[in-house]
Amino acid sequence: MDFGKYGKRAAVFAGTSEGRAIGEFVLEKGLSAKVDFLVATGYGQEILEEEGSLMVFSGRLNEGEMEDFFSHRRISLVIDATHPYATAVTENIKAACSRAGIECVRVTRGGDEVFEGKGAENITFVNSVEEAARAVSELGLKTLVTTGSKEIASFGEVKNASEIVVARVLPSVDSINACLKAGIMPKNIIGMQGPFTLEMNLATLRQYGCGALVTKETGKAGGFADKAECAKLGYNVIVVRKPEGETGVSLKEAKNKLWEEMK
Repeated sequence: MDFGKYGKRAAVFAGTSEGRAIGEFVLEKGLSAKVDFLVATGYGQEILEEEGSLMVFSGRLNEGEMEDFFSHRRISLVIDATHPYATAVTENIKAACSRAGIECVRVTRGGDEVFEGKGAENITFVNSVEEAARAVSELGLKTLVTTGSKEIASFGEVKNASEIVVARVLPSVDSINACLKAGIMPKNIIGMQGPFTLEMNLATLRQYGCGALVTKETGKAGGFADKAECAKLGYNVIVVRKPEGETGVSLKEAKNKLWEEMK
């Protein structure tokens, strides 16, 4: 791809705390005119634009649309800072970059400790959201679900879901509507932006009378440790494991790469 007089440009697929951190870095280094940020929703755009004068595009793109975007914007480097569980999006980004002959850098989160000792007996690891929903049904306890609205429909299938499922999701119309469509009672829908501290998680569990919590193995950036810590205080914690086999670079390495390519 010949960039000629236009120079190189980068595209960052954001929507996570890592994406926001890269946005801060771009502003700090004066690279905002050379970097485009892509997010799936208008809410994600609002959050990212709070960082400053960044070029942010919102909307879900398929593989072909990504390739068209790269060509139109003369992109030479792509950084994938999407959620670690957004595997389909990551695969589309990889495929679009491969077809366009563009380097793609995936930002990964560090591994999480498997908690041992006190509270270990209260932690259940599962491999999918569907398995987590079945575990909630088996427990029969009022449960705070923090895995997001995208897969909340699975928890609508839980036995007595209208009574025992409390969903904490992003404060967007789409998220709230997804919960309502799944049959979650309005009184049991919490719209808040995380990550959350241990104290906040405990306060929410107590306020709603929950005996269990469902989370994803999202690393420090996603507040995983503060959720898993609830197990040491007697709460049942169901953890959806990270997808296996993911490779990439750290947030620091991604920033360095962006600086070296765009400075």
